[in-house]
Amino acid sequence: MAVSSSIKTKVAIGLGTMYIAWGTTYIGIAFTIETMPPLISMSFRFVAASLALFVFIGFRSGWNALRISRKEMTSAVFLGVLMLGTGLGTMAFAEKVVPIGVASLIVAAMPIWTALFRTLDNDRPKISSLVGIVGGLIGIGIIMLPGHTIARPDSGGQNVTLWMFIILFGNLCWSLGSFIAPRMETPSNPLVLSTYEMAGAGVALFIAGMIHHESISDFMDASSRSWSGWFYLVTVGSLIGYTVYTWLLENAPITLVSTYAYVNPIVAVALGIVIFNETLTPNILIGGFIVIVSVAIVVAVESVKKQTLSQGQ
Repeated sequence: MAVSSSIKTKVAIGLGTMYIAWGTTYIGIAFTIETMPPLISMSFRFVAASLALFVFIGFRSGWNALRISRKEMTSAVFLGVLMLGTGLGTMAFAEKVVPIGVASLIVAAMPIWTALFRTLDNDRPKISSLVGIVGGLIGIGIIMLPGHTIARPDSGGQNVTLWMFIILFGNLCWSLGSFIAPRMETPSNPLVLSTYEMAGAGVALFIAGMIHHESISDFMDASSRSWSGWFYLVTVGSLIGYTVYTWLLENAPITLVSTYAYVNPIVAVALGIVIFNETLTPNILIGGFIVIVSVAIVVAVESVKKQTLSQGQ
């Protein structure tokens, strides 16, 4: 009983840590890009996090644990560029214009897109999952209605609807990566996979930053608030977030771990209101509620499906 109680306590602490770590990532990005170039700052974020994970895994599990095949390396780097590089690269650009709460709600729909990809791949979903998919699409449509979302004050008059679609594109890339990852040969250790994914994303974002004429000196000369946001992304957003998530996958039901998908946007929306005085327009309230409920339905159905399949094997 004592052991069971101890595990339950650790799981509860882990869930709370994950909610905070990933729910506050949007704030960390917003602080970072205030004075740092978006692509270079995200590149160095992933490079620093991957190096730290590399050293951590080496000392904890031995350096041989980091040795993977060429095919595994190729798959990990490809997924890192597709998911982290494209997904968070577009987010770093878009958060200059799109309110943090809105950005988090668009990203929250990721499980819906992944379920939709499975449906298109002839993986017949349950009726409840279809309801969640359709509901999520409706919710996203409401959130992204042109002329209803108020851009951030420092947006420079840019088109907020366009940038919402750019976030949506990055989210689709992340969802596509989640969909194809099980079909690829990747490292069996999730932390090793994350290490090489972040390394690949870091290199790709650096190249993109150079093409975009971003400057390393601008990164170094950033404000203390941007540096605080950047360090927060490296330590809490990447290192702590990924480590806790990996531990939870091994010690808690997937249905419980997956709750981050609809808890994180609630945290982000609340912080956007408190820190940046963001306005909740009717389309955000209605569409956001529909998205969160739909994601909860899809995550519950897909998680039970995964458990059933793993037990059958």
